[in-house]
Amino acid sequence: MLLNNKTSLLNLGDCIDLYLKIKNSGLKKVLFKLLKINSSSRVSSKWDNYTTKSDFWIIPEIRAHWNQIITGNEKMEYEEYVSKKYFDKNKSYRLLSIGCGEGKHERNFCNYIQFDRALGIDISAESIKNAQKYALEEKKLIDYVSSDFFKVNFQDEKYDIILFDSSLHHFENINQFLRNTIKPLLEKNGLLIVFEYAGPNRLQWEENQLQKCNEILGKIPSKYKFFPNSKLEKKKVYRPGILRMFAVDPSEAPDSINLVPALHSNFKVLEEKQLGWNIIQPLLKGIAHNFLNKDKETKEIITEILNEENTFLESNNLKSDAVFGVYSHSN
Repeated sequence: MLLNNKTSLLNLGDCIDLYLKIKNSGLKKVLFKLLKINSSSRVSSKWDNYTTKSDFWIIPEIRAHWNQIITGNEKMEYEEYVSKKYFDKNKSYRLLSIGCGEGKHERNFCNYIQFDRALGIDISAESIKNAQKYALEEKKLIDYVSSDFFKVNFQDEKYDIILFDSSLHHFENINQFLRNTIKPLLEKNGLLIVFEYAGPNRLQWEENQLQKCNEILGKIPSKYKFFPNSKLEKKKVYRPGILRMFAVDPSEAPDSINLVPALHSNFKVLEEKQLGWNIIQPLLKGIAHNFLNKDKETKEIITEILNEENTFLESNNLKSDAVFGVYSHSN
């Protein structure tokens, strides 16, 4: 059922997703999450119980592809690249990671930069619990806070690095948020670093994206198209229905289409890299786990998908649905 040709209210893909969730987690658990009245409770509940089973970013070849775009070296992650390019290893800095999840990126930065303070904030208590555990295991001195970001009292604190990795797109009114909340937290010579989804709001992918995804899906061998713990095969790529988006995670991409313009309006661009995602995100949703083996065929299919994505963007003169960037104050 469509609101218009660019927005889905509810579709078969949502029904399949609900069926798989009930099959794997049980009806009681799914209903408990969906019936939470408060939107922030639904958001925290999603990430408290979230496990990365079949998301496109778990595929090693895709991560290596992003590394190559960002750093010029498929084996170098952006934390090392940014640290060595922009910061002095003999100085100490202050880091704020917003929507830090389980804290991987702060820990990575600690391998290359000294910090007077490193602070990670996330709404998910379970993610923060894991972040604290991993930091302790790696002997990294990082402070973690489980909270709604807007409830944190920063007083007059400022930071040399503010990081958003797949979290900025969860905020509403991004231009206003960056101008009124983030800019005052960034030191005069500080850097804002983002690795973000910046495509259509609420993941309401364009028709030409879906057409291309389904064209590619039809070429992929069946053994790569099964959903996790299921004999059900992915037959078609759908955009997620708006009802499902609000029920599962009302914070998902409410203003993502304005993310890059908002960055440009509020900060000076030091560098910005287009990461794609226009095809791989919708295409591989729910089936990415099938591409984790090291078979030659698997690697060739992933390479072909990435090539198809690049060709799709270039031939249609489109911008990527995801971006990596480093930004500073504009004056």
